[in-house]
Amino acid sequence: MTRTLDPTAETLRKAAHEALLAGLKNAHALEKQGVAALEAQLDRMQDHPDLHARVSSHILESREQARRLEGALEACDASTSMVKDVVMGVLGFGQSSVKRFADDAVLKAVFDDVMFEHMEIAAYRSLIELAEMADKAELRPRLEESLREEEAMAAWLHENLAAVTRRHVELAAGELEAEKNPPKGARDPADQCEAEPGSDLAAVREETRAREARARNASPPAAMAAGGDVRQDEEGGRSPARGDGAGKADAASGGSLGMTPEKPKSGRKG
Repeated sequence: MTRTLDPTAETLRKAAHEALLAGLKNAHALEKQGVAALEAQLDRMQDHPDLHARVSSHILESREQARRLEGALEACDASTSMVKDVVMGVLGFGQSSVKRFADDAVLKAVFDDVMFEHMEIAAYRSLIELAEMADKAELRPRLEESLREEEAMAAWLHENLAAVTRRHVELAAGELEAEKNPPKGARDPADQCEAEPGSDLAAVREETRAREARARNASPPAAMAAGGDVRQDEEGGRSPARGDGAGKADAASGGSLGMTPEKPKSGRKG
C-alpha cells in the first residue's frame, strides 16, 4: 500500500518559499535577457515607427520590472548578490534570437517577442501563486503590476501583427521596384559596365555610338586627304608633324620628292 504524505502547513510554506526564491531569480534573468533581445532589434525597426516606439517603451518597463524583482528578493530575505542571470533552456532561445537577428526580417523578431512575452506572463502568474503559498502576500501588488505590463505588450503585438506584416511587405516591394527601375542619371552612361538590352542605359549607349559613327562618316575627303599627306611624307622621309608654312613651300618648289613644277600653259598656239 502506497503511503500518502500529508505535509504540514509549515512545510508547505517553506517549500513554497524556496520555489519563490528560485522563481524570482529566474524571472529576473528573464527580464535581463528580454531587454538585451529588444535592444538588439531596435536598429532593424527604424522603418516601423510604431513598432520601434512600442518596443522602446517596453524596454523601460522591463528594466523597472527587474528592479521590482530585486526588491521582491530582498523582501524574501535574499541578498541581491543571489540574483544570477542563469541560462535556462528557454533563455537559450532568447540568446540565439539576438545572435541570428542580423540576418532575419523584422517579422521574425516580432514572432520571437510574442513567444517571449507569453513566457514572462506565465512566470509572473506562477510567482503570484507562490507568493501566496509562501505567506508573502505583500509581493502581490508589484508582481501583478509587472504581469499587467507583459499582458499589455503581448496584446499590442497581437493587435499590430497584421500592420507590421503589411509594412514589411511594402518595404520589400519598394526595394524590388527600386532595383527594377533605377532613377535616371544615377549611373554614368559612358561607363563600361554591361547594360541589359532594352534598358535606358543601353539606349543611351546605342545613341552615343550612332552619333560617333555619323560624325566619322560626315567628312571622308578630309580624312582621305589627311591620310594621303601622311603617305607622301612617309615616302619622302619627312616627318608628318609639319606646319602649314612647310607645306606651302613644298607646293611651290615641287616638294621634296624631286618633282618639277608644271609650267603654266600659254594661251597662244606655237
